[in-house]
Amino acid sequence: MERQKVLNVLNKLEVIETNGGDSAYMLVENNEENQELLKEAGIPLETALKYGDEETFCILALAYCEGYADLYDGNKLLAFEEKFEMELGEGQNIILYKNNNEHFIAISKDDGRCWIEKLSKQHLYEINTVLKK
Repeated sequence: MERQKVLNVLNKLEVIETNGGDSAYMLVENNEENQELLKEAGIPLETALKYGDEETFCILALAYCEGYADLYDGNKLLAFEEKFEMELGEGQNIILYKNNNEHFIAISKDDGRCWIEKLSKQHLYEINTVLKK
């Protein structure tokens, strides 16, 4: 099953309740339409129910715990093609990653906040120059 295919489906589902921070969640309705979309992406109903109940399930928990997502940027769940991650301390990480053949830098905080910037060709050139020294 392709991670990005699953994330595309999860990112399209209508979130009916959300919370950030240490106890973050994103609940979607457990209905026939959402079940069918998950089934088409290769996720059985039993898997979704591990992260919810008969009324709702949490796509954030499903995406992370089942290994589909690497990061939630505040708008959508992301999977990395490649990544380098380093702890900055005090609940912060810096992540250099590649997604859809584009390169990004992210600073992720334990409270769920995330800052992301796309790296330009000039940025990549400068990074490569430093690495070759």
